[in-house]
Amino acid sequence: MEVFEGVDFVRLRSLEHGTYLHAAEDGRSVHLDALGASHHAAWAVQRKQGGGGGRGGGSGSGSSSRSTSRVLLRGVYGRYLGAPDPSGPLHPCRRRAATQRDRDEREVKAIMWRAVATGSGAGVVLLHDAHGRFLRANWRRLPCRSGVAVGDDSCLGPTTKWAVEVIPPKHGQPELPLARDSEWVKFFDGACPPLARLRRWVWAASQQREIQWVLADGVGNFREEDWASSQYSGRSAILLRSKLAHLTLQFCRLTLFIRAGRHGQLTPLVTDLPRSRERLDIVVIRADAIAADQLIFPDVDTETEGPVKEGVCL
Repeated sequence: MEVFEGVDFVRLRSLEHGTYLHAAEDGRSVHLDALGASHHAAWAVQRKQGGGGGRGGGSGSGSSSRSTSRVLLRGVYGRYLGAPDPSGPLHPCRRRAATQRDRDEREVKAIMWRAVATGSGAGVVLLHDAHGRFLRANWRRLPCRSGVAVGDDSCLGPTTKWAVEVIPPKHGQPELPLARDSEWVKFFDGACPPLARLRRWVWAASQQREIQWVLADGVGNFREEDWASSQYSGRSAILLRSKLAHLTLQFCRLTLFIRAGRHGQLTPLVTDLPRSRERLDIVVIRADAIAADQLIFPDVDTETEGPVKEGVCL
């Protein structure tokens, strides 16, 4: 029995800190946070079969012909838990920082994880990527202790142990966050309308990003040559949905998906856009389409179903 078998969504809790691995709002980094009931702490599970045996080249019967099962963990912005390629820059804490990565190619070793049982309790595993690097939380005493990095197997202590907590799935798309200005901005705009117009113009110019979008059919299919592009200001997902409704002439409820890279799996947009001004690829599907009706989402407000099976590994 495998640790991620039959699992759609998980949280990863650090045994060193007792906190959860989050996809950060900048859209690229990851960090530890005490809040587990968050879409940023939910990771969608994609399983992938790879050829060949595991590490170490043992001589057991048939071991070289068995395929190795790896898992891809996809965050709230559609990007995958990974790390820079081995030639990337060092993390400030002398390791390579874990990141949210696009899947621009079918095979990206740095986002393919293998779980190894630890004997530290049910559902507690080590996670190492296809480069052999282990996912690890930073030490408690380091100034960047909320950071997460990858490193070699020189020290496989509590910082490399992760409790896999299953998040139950649910049907029904969560409501997008409301778009709202803070109270002080409303006060400023009311007190001085001319400056308010200037503020809004400057803000819009500084917050612009490119949105590449495409309208999919009822089962989620689209043609690569149909992508279009538009400029968008701000982070509000609900306002982006309204803009795309006008651009696609689909004046009905829409479901938006993020695609992170050419081979990235479509991820329903359930929160506001990341702070990064990077281009986002958005696939638009009518909410009454078959593809939208079959969606499942992590029920992040429900207590975990408990750890996965004890003593299991991939």
